[in-house]
Amino acid sequence: MKLSLIVALVLAITACTPTASGEAKYEITTDSIYNHIAVLAHDSLEGRRVGYEGEIKAAKYIYNIMSTAGLEPKGDSSTFLQSFIFTKKIEYGEANSLTLNGEQLELKSEFLPMRQSASIVFDFTGIVDVGYGITVDSSEGDYDDYAGVDTEGKAVIVRRFAPETTDSTQPDLDRYSSLTNKISNALDHKAAAVFFVTPPDHDDTLRGGGPVRVSPKEIPIVFLRRAGLERLGLDIDSPDISSLTGEVDIYKIRDTGYNVVGYIPTANDTTVIFGAHYDHLGWGGPGSGSRYLGEEPMIHNGADDNGSGTAALLELARYFADRKREIKYSMLFIAFSGEEFGVLGSSHYARHMTIDSSKVRMMINMDMIGRLAEQDKGLAIMGTGTCPEFKIYLDSLDVTDLKLALKESGMGPSDHASFYNRGIPVLNFFTGAHEDYHKPEDDIEKLDCDGIVRVASLVADITSHFDRFDGPLTFQKTKTPEGMSARSNFSVTLGIMPDFISEVNGLGVDGVSPDRPGERAGLIEGDVIIKMGDIKIGDIYDYMNALGKFRKGDTTSVAVVRLLDTLQMEVIFE
Repeated sequence: MKLSLIVALVLAITACTPTASGEAKYEITTDSIYNHIAVLAHDSLEGRRVGYEGEIKAAKYIYNIMSTAGLEPKGDSSTFLQSFIFTKKIEYGEANSLTLNGEQLELKSEFLPMRQSASIVFDFTGIVDVGYGITVDSSEGDYDDYAGVDTEGKAVIVRRFAPETTDSTQPDLDRYSSLTNKISNALDHKAAAVFFVTPPDHDDTLRGGGPVRVSPKEIPIVFLRRAGLERLGLDIDSPDISSLTGEVDIYKIRDTGYNVVGYIPTANDTTVIFGAHYDHLGWGGPGSGSRYLGEEPMIHNGADDNGSGTAALLELARYFADRKREIKYSMLFIAFSGEEFGVLGSSHYARHMTIDSSKVRMMINMDMIGRLAEQDKGLAIMGTGTCPEFKIYLDSLDVTDLKLALKESGMGPSDHASFYNRGIPVLNFFTGAHEDYHKPEDDIEKLDCDGIVRVASLVADITSHFDRFDGPLTFQKTKTPEGMSARSNFSVTLGIMPDFISEVNGLGVDGVSPDRPGERAGLIEGDVIIKMGDIKIGDIYDYMNALGKFRKGDTTSVAVVRLLDTLQMEVIFE
């Protein structure tokens, strides 16, 4: 069926929603869920990546459904859209150049300025080969590529990856192999420039990054591609480089993303917020978060992630719009964009609400609720501990056709965390990860649309219960599960939610988990971390690099900027 016909059918069905008193009320059906996802996960939307045409197409579809259902626009300037600015990519300027041993190299094919680099003119004859550029903490072993080497004020040649070893007594050098770690280590040794090369036994491709804020360093940082070294007849294992002159010229390309916001007002302006992100990974590729390993780009339709949650959001909007006279609290429905690149849209909305932020009763989020039938663990509901009233009700809930897994923490890798960090009780609904997660195979034919209806119906029942519930809902902080940091290789954490939006010199703190090292040291929301121990923090990559150097039981100082003051705090990693 053509996309235009599907859209027409969905809009026609919405237009026929009964609203007159005494008529049958609108109910959520499998067909309505399927029809929404058929539009959102259609190839013509090209994966709905933030900042691209597919995102705009999806946004238009969403606000057409909201408008036809009778919701009021609650975005910017009396529209359904709320815009936010983000860094889309780092672009090359016209002045980039590099001359190696007197020979000029070609931009992109033979050298690449890296996004961590300063835009700067350089001329080096003092060039030092520092192997893999790794220094291991003395507590873990004895390995230092900089030992006995004078690098102050000089350019260093650094190999990517880590040396292979079969010696079990050697420290795990892979832990120190990230480019961020090596750049930081070079700066610690007062190097004036970093030039990366790829060892012969590794792929010479340099993976790019997505639209995440990067703080440039004060030195040139350049990737020397194998093709250029080979053309000049240099040994890849040990390139003999006597001079490097040129210029790095890079700049940020900023773009606009759009949240879609609709409102059902009642006589009570205290508001329940419903959310789901509608963006996905576009065509995938480096920096997108895709798990697809093929050579050719492919559209990532994101039927489950998060066509499923967005479809439920739209159906709940239609469901409650048809019951407007029966509900006590106002309701706001918001489809977020930019979730896949750091909860960009929800972070922006949580800071720039288009309703009275002091009168938000609760926030309900739905992210990946489309694979209920294949999930043995059933439906996870996260955030049950963010409000005592949630826990009491949900612990007593008798749902015969759903296996519920109740999780207390209000933190997590989705949009609800942006509201939890603002002191709002949250619930997040999730049917679990699967093999097709962040792959092109996440398509509509693999969805359990009956299951999405069951989840949406449960959300409606929970909402209706707390709509009738007398009195306010009490927010409380929850502990962050240890398992949340399992994806990283870090043995310690501060227990903070990084700020992915603000462009500051350092790492902004968007939230602090209770009873974790950061909170115990005195960190609060709004702080900007600029140093951990001797390591300067310019962005989240510096922060992750710093975490990798600490172990449980370590104590270090953390410098933060708070308003106009710079504070020193002692952190004990336990």
